[in-house]
Amino acid sequence: MILAACFSPEAPTGVRCAEGSGDERCPLGQVCVERGGVEVCELAGEPDADSDEDGVPDVEDNCPEVPNPEQADEDGDGAGDVCDPCPPFEGVDDADGDGVGDACDPNPTVAGDRLIAFEGFAAPLGETWTVSGSFALEDGEGVATAADSKSTLVSMASPSGNRVEIRATAKLTAIRAIDSNLGSVNLVERLAPGSDASIACQLSRLADGAQQELRVFDLANAQIIDNAAHAFEVGGELDLRLRRTGNLYNCRATNPVLELAGTADHAPGQPRIGLRVRGATASFHWLMIVTSP
Repeated sequence: MILAACFSPEAPTGVRCAEGSGDERCPLGQVCVERGGVEVCELAGEPDADSDEDGVPDVEDNCPEVPNPEQADEDGDGAGDVCDPCPPFEGVDDADGDGVGDACDPNPTVAGDRLIAFEGFAAPLGETWTVSGSFALEDGEGVATAADSKSTLVSMASPSGNRVEIRATAKLTAIRAIDSNLGSVNLVERLAPGSDASIACQLSRLADGAQQELRVFDLANAQIIDNAAHAFEVGGELDLRLRRTGNLYNCRATNPVLELAGTADHAPGQPRIGLRVRGATASFHWLMIVTSP
């Protein structure tokens, strides 16, 4: 006797929906919903069920178990930033299984990395962050502006541990420095509260376009630790990474790719980490902080 294939009402949830359309793509009692860009079968609930109580029904929520009323999704992959293992880049590969996607993981084959913070600037900054200077959210961008000889800082408490990486992408939109003063965009670590004193991964230039450089800069002592020529043009896209391992700092920029390194002993109490713009305006697309074992 030949039996017709059918869905079992006790089939597990989380399996991919069957091909086609209509109500028969999932087992009895389950519905087909999109999770992280993939259609899977889940138990049918109330149409307005909202597990994380963020005002977005589960069937529409891109992170149904983590509150995110703004539904920010930097890479557009269907998984919201607050539950995406690598918010700015598509793909779910995680070779070491530590919960940080390979494209965001400084050590993709060694487990133990942690995604401490991600900001896509789609919603107001949380209480973790402190802003000094002019910073505004505009169309999903974080716009930092600082006049000549002035700084804007966006920072949070530095995570504990000896290995941390901060990475950001941005566009330089204006140089506001004048005369012999430099305009710059920086990632900073070991920032002393209430000051500029920190170690920076910095792109800088004069208003006339001269002295375009990438620097590892000790702002606490006004000392260049390492520097080399690097393009820093208005309208140019920036991808900066600052990695600290103990007192060793690696500073990396793209377009073209260049990496510098040097050591510094600056270690203030209650250090902070974040963005710094001086004598310039930059539009930040996103910022990410990851710690490593």
